[in-house]
Amino acid sequence: MFKLCYKLTAFWIIWVLCLAFLGATAFAQEETEQKREVLLERADKIQYDSQKETFVAQGNVVAVEGQNRITCQELVFNLRENTGVFSGQVVVTREKTVIQASRMEGDFDEELYLFSGEVLLKKERSNEETTYIIWKASQLSFNGETEEAWSENGAEITWKEISLKADKVFYYPGDEATQQEERIVLEGNVLITEKEREIQVEKATYYLDSEVLDAEGVIKATFVIE
Repeated sequence: MFKLCYKLTAFWIIWVLCLAFLGATAFAQEETEQKREVLLERADKIQYDSQKETFVAQGNVVAVEGQNRITCQELVFNLRENTGVFSGQVVVTREKTVIQASRMEGDFDEELYLFSGEVLLKKERSNEETTYIIWKASQLSFNGETEEAWSENGAEITWKEISLKADKVFYYPGDEATQQEERIVLEGNVLITEKEREIQVEKATYYLDSEVLDAEGVIKATFVIE
């Protein structure tokens, strides 16, 4: 009986140790998978501070982080926080989206980016034909995880023959899981023009797939009949 209890106790100890080892291994693998890096492809010069874990790159800078390929004239990057400030002719390329600005601040863990200074976003949109959404603003925020974008200090978007202007503009990509259509939400002094048709409203949502506009608070609407 004593030997049986001893064997059972030893078995359970070994089993617990195995579980602990497997758990530690899985955790280590997860940590390895989550490890990210910033690749500095080129720069005229670089200064690295090992104590602060920061580096400053200047002149014809090309850096890659995740999906972002970034060119600029100066980059200040904090490796400890995984944040960066990019300035001077900033161009960010992300698959079908290109964003140009004078300055960009990025939190690469949260994948949140703030662009400022004559911002231009160009997004390729492929459906039955290839078209481009062109977004102009003095400031633009971009979520790299969801691909959502927004400007709250005035913006203008053009797509096909449509021009959308408003104080606040929000872009939401389509989501099949929630059955949400790709759309642009506009708030405050909204002006929509297409050919010689013009609509002024307080708030509007434009659906890109169906090319349908839902608007509230109509101020004026002019429809020229062709």
